[in-house]
Amino acid sequence: MQSTDPTQAQHDVPTTPANSDPADIDSVYDNLVKGVGHEHVSDSNVEELIRRADADKHPVLAAELREWRFATGEGANIDLDPAHRN
Repeated sequence: MQSTDPTQAQHDVPTTPANSDPADIDSVYDNLVKGVGHEHVSDSNVEELIRRADADKHPVLAAELREWRFATGEGANIDLDPAHRN
């Protein structure tokens, strides 16, 4: 007999497609719109991604990218380098 308890239901977690090209801004942007591919955001593409999100009227994505830029940019007040951790 199969359980009908919703807390035990399997959920598909969206993942970045294996054929994604982190060097291709279109690929990165398309994945971000789908809610995946955040690992492909970089200092070199974040400004263009923000411009595209604003132009395509994706305010939440644009805000998330601005937060990423703020947290990881030169003026960031946090150190994300794992070598600097205990």
